[in-house]
Amino acid sequence: MTPTVRDRKVAAVRRALSEVSLGLAVERGWENVRVEDIAARAGMSTRSFGNYFRSKNEALYAVDLDRSAAIREHLRERPADEPLLEAVVNAMLAAFLAGDNVDRDLVTKVRLAVATSPLGGEYLKAHAARENALAAGIAERLGVDLQADVYPRLLATVVVNAVRVAIEFWVDNPQDVPLSEAIRSTLERIAPALPAPPG
Repeated sequence: MTPTVRDRKVAAVRRALSEVSLGLAVERGWENVRVEDIAARAGMSTRSFGNYFRSKNEALYAVDLDRSAAIREHLRERPADEPLLEAVVNAMLAAFLAGDNVDRDLVTKVRLAVATSPLGGEYLKAHAARENALAAGIAERLGVDLQADVYPRLLATVVVNAVRVAIEFWVDNPQDVPLSEAIRSTLERIAPALPAPPG
């Protein structure tokens, strides 16, 4: 389904609020950031903030959640004759392509800023959304029932966790390669061990 003009506007505001949240987390430490602070920095009222997010934690992970939701669409757009594992790798790369501009120092500071904050639930929500979206896309591509066949969830879990490891390694071990290349390299290394499609 093609996003409407309203959908695009809502997504843009969510992304802006998420970026403001990240910036404040770095500046003050996440425990010192209030919803009122995020709204004020974004130039809106606290009530308006509530139209987009239920909490400051949700705002911090908004970009990650939106990226996760888009994975299924990226897989759907891959050529029909492309091998499944190759299509999955390319779909994941498309979802994270904007990450080529990720600032390692910023990511490190944000990690420190939120390290002692109760963000576990939002992180798990984003991670689960990514796995579910990819599993649904794999099931759709194979023409199998996601509730009856474990393969889509199995493959999605392995791939999503490999991408998480690739990102963390890329941040912690600076190399002169873009994030997309780090993700591709990691997925290519585990490809031989990935379960083959059924049938």
